[in-house]
Amino acid sequence: MDSTENQLNEMLRELQSRSRAKIIFESLSFSIITLFLFVGNFITILVMLLNRRMRTIPNMFVASLAVSDFALGLLSADLLSLPVLVTSRWPFDELACQYQGFIAVTLAIASIHTMTFMSLNRYFRIVRPTVYRRYFTRKKTSIMIILSWLYSTTAPLPYLLSGHRMVFHPSKFFCYLQIDSGAFTVVLVTVYIGIPTCIIIFCYFRIFQYVRNHNINLQENETGRRRVNVEDIKIARTLFVIVVVFNLCWTPILMIDVIDTIRGRWGFNREVYVSYSFLATVSSAINPILYGLLNKNFQREYIKILRCVNCRGHHSVEPAFTLQRTRTSTMA
Repeated sequence: MDSTENQLNEMLRELQSRSRAKIIFESLSFSIITLFLFVGNFITILVMLLNRRMRTIPNMFVASLAVSDFALGLLSADLLSLPVLVTSRWPFDELACQYQGFIAVTLAIASIHTMTFMSLNRYFRIVRPTVYRRYFTRKKTSIMIILSWLYSTTAPLPYLLSGHRMVFHPSKFFCYLQIDSGAFTVVLVTVYIGIPTCIIIFCYFRIFQYVRNHNINLQENETGRRRVNVEDIKIARTLFVIVVVFNLCWTPILMIDVIDTIRGRWGFNREVYVSYSFLATVSSAINPILYGLLNKNFQREYIKILRCVNCRGHHSVEPAFTLQRTRTSTMA
């Protein structure tokens, strides 16, 4: 424990010895990212609230993801981490440290579980449509989202109830797990992250395998076999890109945590841990940008909200994830 405290003290000295230029650069960069996080996810939620036709079942998961991303910025990154970069110290009490660690773990797990349900939604919609209609109703989808959030809140509980406490990590500039929490880290990575990731990989592999083996069109072929709906594929591709970008951000984070846990010490330099925290925040800020880049209708809805012109009751623009108005593509 003494060596751990020595490491934390050394990292604190590094934090406090930053030049004025580095303080301004890190604080300003982090502020810009969190600004995109707030604005983008808030507008995403607002678009769905104001446009009834945006409230499809796939978009229920998109809304859940936007809420978790927005909450991560509001309740953790901007509220507690940004002041650390500005003041070069932890300006809050011990309770705030435990709170931030709990929120960080919970919301990260909530995000990956939401993406898991997104993948399952697309898998059943495209590969097993009869099962999809049975399980992905609005009511059941709402229950899935609520249960996934409740389940996510249990992730940090074994760690805290076992007597461990979150510690302020000066190089990551936020409170997180102690380095001696090896068993808990293994459970966290395996149960809460590893299994959902395997489900995501399986779902998208089967989707692309199915699409590759069938000619895509909007009608049934002459033998009466079902064809894949083009709009379903567009939705799957969009959500797949979101999952890929999320994993590009979080894979280095997990690797750093796993390596540190195996070593039993924080073995990387400050720049690596700063990048760690920046990547986690970028992953929450980038999703609305992806929606806008991948779908022009969503892009136009964003612009309308930003301009505050006819943002209520306007129905001329098709929502991003609304399917063709056919009997086989109803998402309600």
